[in-house]
Amino acid sequence: MSNSTTKVFDAVQMMRDARAVVSAMITSMSVDEQNEWLRANPPTDPTLLRLFRLAAQQGAAPDEPHR
Repeated sequence: MSNSTTKVFDAVQMMRDARAVVSAMITSMSVDEQNEWLRANPPTDPTLLRLFRLAAQQGAAPDEPHR
């Protein structure tokens, strides 16, 4: 018996493609430019938008010395 299936949608490949596009756009940007780009292009997904806003409220975590 063969249970072969044909993938209609490959989520892993979609994620890799999206990551490659974003990486190509921000690779030459400074951190400040990347932050400005993120502010100018907020996510459209409601869950990601909520996480984006929560992260902005928390701010950056302070660097801790390595022990």
